[in-house]
Amino acid sequence: MSGVPAPSGTPTTLDEITVHWMQRVLGLNIDSIEVQPIAEGEGFMGQLARVTLHSSDVGAARSVIVKLPTADPGGQFIGQMMRVWEREHCFYRDVAPQLNIRVPRALVNIAEPPCLVLEDLAPAVPGDHVAGATLEQAQRAIDVLARHHAAWFEHPMLTSLDWMPGLDDPSVLALAPTFAIGWPMFLERFGNELPSRCLRWCEQFVETIPEWIATHFDDPVTITHGDFRLDNLFFGDGGEVSVIDWQLSMRGPGQADLVYFCANNLTTLMRREHEDELIERYVDALHANGVPTDAVTLAGVRHGYLEGLLFYAVSFGASLLTINPANERGVALFEVLVHRTFTAVDDLDVGTLMGFAG
Repeated sequence: MSGVPAPSGTPTTLDEITVHWMQRVLGLNIDSIEVQPIAEGEGFMGQLARVTLHSSDVGAARSVIVKLPTADPGGQFIGQMMRVWEREHCFYRDVAPQLNIRVPRALVNIAEPPCLVLEDLAPAVPGDHVAGATLEQAQRAIDVLARHHAAWFEHPMLTSLDWMPGLDDPSVLALAPTFAIGWPMFLERFGNELPSRCLRWCEQFVETIPEWIATHFDDPVTITHGDFRLDNLFFGDGGEVSVIDWQLSMRGPGQADLVYFCANNLTTLMRREHEDELIERYVDALHANGVPTDAVTLAGVRHGYLEGLLFYAVSFGASLLTINPANERGVALFEVLVHRTFTAVDDLDVGTLMGFAG
C-alpha cells in the first residue's frame, strides 16, 4: 500500500497505535500487538516503534516499524520548514521502487498526517554513530553510497521529481537566518570546546552561502541521502547494507553524503588514518559503476569535501534548535557530530584553503 488516504485514527504518537488501526492498514487479522519505542536519540525528526504482530494469517510479518513525525516542538519547526515528511512520503512513492540498493519496503505510506509502516529489517543491525564505524563498515557503506549515486547520476527522471529540493531550494538557502537564531546557543554550549579559528570561519562562511551555493547550480547531480550515517545503515551478515531514513533526500552533488559520512561517522583517529583511502574508494566505485571519469574527478571530489566540511560545521550551529536536552542519546550523538566535524575542519585547515581569515 502506498500513498493511501489516511484512515481515521492514524496515529500521531506511538501511544495511539492500536490493533484496530494496524488491522485496517495492513489488511490482516491481528489478535494483539506490542509497541516498543526504538532508536530513541538516534534521529531528531521522528518517533519510531517496532510493532510486534500476533496474527493467525499465513505469511503475516512478525513485526513492522512505524515511523511518525517527532513530537518535539523544535524538531517539528525544522521538519516543517524543510518538508522532511513530505519528502520521505514522496521518496517511497516515486523513487524507492527504482533503487538498486536495499531500503525497507513501505507497507503503508500516508501523507497526512505523515505515517509510514515499514518492513522490519531485523536481524540486520544498525551501526552505532557514537561508537564510530569499523573500517569494514566504512568500506561497505562507501560502496553502497557510490553504487546509489552512480545509478542516479544525471538521471533523466530527476527533473520530474518536483517535490525533491535542489540546491536552489529555499530550505537550503534558509540556513543563514536559521544559523543567526541558533548560533548564540551553539557558542554558549560549545564555544569553549572548539577551535576558535573554526568558529570564526563559520561566521564568515555563513554570510557567503547563497553565493557559494550558486556556484554549484550547474554541477552534476544525483539523489543524495542527506543523513548518510551509521544509525541509518543496517548491516546484514551476508555483507548487505540497507539504508533507512530518506527525509532529507535531495538533488545535489554526491560528495555531500561522502563528507557527512567520513567527517563524523568515523572516530577522529580512524578518519585521519583512512580518509584519503575512502575518498579514493568512492571515486573509483563511481567510475566502476558507469560515471564518466571526466564528469567526477578525484581532485573535484576532494575540493568539494573541504567545502562540505565547513558547510556542515555551519549547519550544526543551526541544528541545535532541534535537540531535546532530555534525550541523553540524542545529546551524545549531537556532541559527537559537532566535535568530529570541527576537528576535521581544523585538521584540514579548511577555512584557510577557502580564503577565510584565521
